[in-house]
Amino acid sequence: MKLQEYVFSKETRKDTGILSFFDDLTKIINFGNYQLRVDSSVPSWSGAGGEFLLYISGNIKRLYFRDPTNSTWDYFSPIVATVSLTGQTGDITTTTLFTPTASGLYEVSVYMVCTTAGGGTLSCTIGWTDDAQAQSTSPAGNINLSVLGQATSGVVFIRSTAANITYATAIAAKTGSPQYALFIVVKQLA
Repeated sequence: MKLQEYVFSKETRKDTGILSFFDDLTKIINFGNYQLRVDSSVPSWSGAGGEFLLYISGNIKRLYFRDPTNSTWDYFSPIVATVSLTGQTGDITTTTLFTPTASGLYEVSVYMVCTTAGGGTLSCTIGWTDDAQAQSTSPAGNINLSVLGQATSGVVFIRSTAANITYATAIAAKTGSPQYALFIVVKQLA
């Protein structure tokens, strides 16, 4: 929606306050020229439904919005990394997915599917370093690459220091020419 130019009466043109207000309103609607409230503390007041703000504290950035259905503040978790690979035919060596600039809590979602049947078992490993040591896990179960369409998914929550979050895949007992697709999404939670 765009506001068109209006021709004001001679009397209205004398009121520069109204003209200034209309000019500002036109800029906001036509050009998206507005400011979003930015705060460095999590909202705790009773806001109006639909109210929103940008929260920035260190390396954490969130868009908070007031949910009128349950009178709480909620936020969108920023996606910090994605992987979208199709037509994969072999192992993927340890590959950096994301490198945090500071310690934080992350959600890692993995989805794997066999796109061309062959043989073998596919696994995916997520690696990171928490406050104690290097860690790894396989959030999605293994899939049988002899079954076209065999798929699995899983989610893991990790606490990572400012060290690489990685992924790797491996095919055990590979036979024939199986292919698979791998999709990973990393969200920063805190």
